[in-house]
Amino acid sequence: MSVRLKLALYLLVLFSVSIASSMLTFKLEAYSDEKLEWVIHTNNVITSSEKLLSSLKDAETGQRGFLLTHNLSYLKPYYVGKSEAKNVLDRLYQLTSDNKEQQKALDHLSGVMQLKFDELRSTIELAQNNQQTEALAIVKEDKGKVYMDDLRKDLTQFINIELLLLEKRKGDYKENRSQLVTFIKLQMVFLVFLAIATIFFMKRNLFDPLHLLLSSTKKMQQGEKLDISDIVEKNEMGNLLSAFFTMNEIVHEKTETLTYKAHHDELTGLKNRSMVNDDLEYALQHAKRSHSKVAVYFIDLNKFKEINDTLGHDVGDEVLVKTSQLLTKTVRKRDNIYRLGGDEFLIIGQEITQNSGIKRLSSKLLAQFSVPMMIGTEPMDVSLSIGVAIYPDHAQQGEELIKYADIAMYEAKKDEGTTCCDFTPSMLKRESD
Repeated sequence: MSVRLKLALYLLVLFSVSIASSMLTFKLEAYSDEKLEWVIHTNNVITSSEKLLSSLKDAETGQRGFLLTHNLSYLKPYYVGKSEAKNVLDRLYQLTSDNKEQQKALDHLSGVMQLKFDELRSTIELAQNNQQTEALAIVKEDKGKVYMDDLRKDLTQFINIELLLLEKRKGDYKENRSQLVTFIKLQMVFLVFLAIATIFFMKRNLFDPLHLLLSSTKKMQQGEKLDISDIVEKNEMGNLLSAFFTMNEIVHEKTETLTYKAHHDELTGLKNRSMVNDDLEYALQHAKRSHSKVAVYFIDLNKFKEINDTLGHDVGDEVLVKTSQLLTKTVRKRDNIYRLGGDEFLIIGQEITQNSGIKRLSSKLLAQFSVPMMIGTEPMDVSLSIGVAIYPDHAQQGEELIKYADIAMYEAKKDEGTTCCDFTPSMLKRESD
C-alpha cells in the first residue's frame, strides 16, 4: 500500500472520530439542558404550590377580618386571594398537563378549594345581611380548618409526585450520562492509540527519510529542528475534554443555584416553608437521642398589612428583610429560621436542656424589637407576636408543635406591642369554643 493511500486512510479515520466526538458533545449538552429544564420546572411547581396556599390563607384572613370588624377593607384580600388562587391553580394545571397523576391530584384539590371558597362566601354573605350569629356558627363548625388541612395534604402529595418525578429523571440522566462518558473514554483510548500509530507512521515514512537527507547536508541545516509534537496536533481531544468538564461544571452550578432557590426565600434569604418539616423532624430525632428539648417559635409582625397599604410594598419588603436580619442576629448558630410567607416567620430552637433557655431566647427577641427599626433614614416601630410550643412538654410531633405555636401566637396577638405567649392546653379549649 502506497504512502499516500495510508495517509488518506489515517486522515479519514481521524475525521470520522472527530465527527463522532462532536456529536457526543452535542448530545451531552442537550442532556444537560434537559436536566436544567426539569429542575426549573420542579422549582416552578413548588413555588406555585406555595403561592396557592398563601393565596388561600389571604382569602381566609380577609374573611375572618370582615366577620370580626365588619370593615369592608378586609374584603379586598379575600377577593384578591380568591382570584389569585384560581389563577395559580390554572398555572399548575398547565405546568403538569403531561402527568395524569398530578392532574388527578389537582382535580381533588380543586374540589376542596371550591368547598373552602363556598364556606368563606356563605359566611361573608350572612354577615353582610346582619346574620352575624349564623356566620360565626359556620366558622365554629371548623369545616374551614378541615378544608385547609385537606388542601395542605393535597399540595404536599402533589409536590411529592413532582419531586419523585424529578428524581426519576435525574436517575435517567445519570444513567445516560454514564453511558456516554464510558463511550467517550473508550473513544479517547482509541484516539490515543490512533495518534500513536499516526506518529510512528509519519516518523517512519516522512521524517526519518527527511532527517537522513538533512544530516547529509549539515552546512545547509539552519534554524530550529522540528519536533514530532509540532506536527501531530491533539486540539480536538483537548477541546472535547475542556467542553465536557466545563459543561459538567455549569450544570452542577446551575442545579445547586436552583436547589437553593427552591428551599430559600428570595427576599430574605432565609429557608422557606419547604424545609420546615424535614428540619423539625431531624431536630426532634436528635432531641430524643440526647434527651433535650426543641422549641418552635411562631412569629407574626403586628399591623404589617397597614405598613404595606400606607407606605407601599417596597417599605414592607425592607421591613421583612430587616426583621430577618434581626432574627438571625438574635438566635444561636444551631437554631434555624424560616420565612413561612407574608409576614410569618418560624424559629426552631434545638439542643435546649432547660425551659429557662427557651425563655431566654424569647426575651432576646422581645428586646431586639423594643427599639424602633431604621427603614431608610426613618425610625419605625415594628412589633412582634410570638407563640412558643415545646417538645416534649406540649407535643411529640412536629405538625402539632407548629400548630400549637401558631395558636399561642394568636393569643399573644391579642395584646398590643411585642408580646410572647407560651402554649397551654387551655388554648385548645378556647379555640374550639
